[in-house]
Amino acid sequence: MKHHAAFGLAMDDIDVVVVEDSKPMQTILRSTLLSFKVARVRTFDSVDDALEASLAEPPNLIITDWRMAPTTGYQLLRLVRHKHMEPLCFVPILFITAHGTRPLVDKALRAGAHHVLVKPLSPSTLYKRIEWVLNDDRPMVLEHSGFYNIFGIQKLMDEQAEKVKSLANARINHQTAVKKRAAVEGAVDKAFEKKPEPAPVPTATGGFARRAEGAKKRHSAASRHIRNA
Repeated sequence: MKHHAAFGLAMDDIDVVVVEDSKPMQTILRSTLLSFKVARVRTFDSVDDALEASLAEPPNLIITDWRMAPTTGYQLLRLVRHKHMEPLCFVPILFITAHGTRPLVDKALRAGAHHVLVKPLSPSTLYKRIEWVLNDDRPMVLEHSGFYNIFGIQKLMDEQAEKVKSLANARINHQTAVKKRAAVEGAVDKAFEKKPEPAPVPTATGGFARRAEGAKKRHSAASRHIRNA
């Protein structure tokens, strides 16, 4: 097991490679990184150019976009992490994307990315994430597939996926319980609406009157009691 290539370095010691096919975003990242006083920033429009330069001079950190053509940021990650790419396989990779969905983040981290950042990206957020990487002491381990990955990441992602699944199941159970309660309350209301006719009550004139009002009040009180139970 071996630490990644940026572990323990200071911000002003690191050589950063930026892979971004958007020129405006490339300029923003370059100026932001230089404001952090990093030692060196190299920017590239494509994965192929970045890979060629990185093989010749391995950087300490790669910051790359996710969606690029013809080679994507994810493909760059898989290429870099292969054991035959040593020492490049130990370089930490930060993704920047406008589409930070849960499946994308899960896919990137399981493949060996150190972090996924979502656009628009503030300088303070980028600075904190780079600092976090510089202090990230998780070692890199060689998997049976022949690719290096971050130690313990698969287990961590499985645990997080299980938590998400449990929360989803809890929400479904809650929704089901709410529907059942609504159905029971509806059945109770209907049962009290279909109450039997009250028995006639003799009057002073010898006729009969129906005791409806009192019955109605008693049934309404009972219905409210059951609904509020």
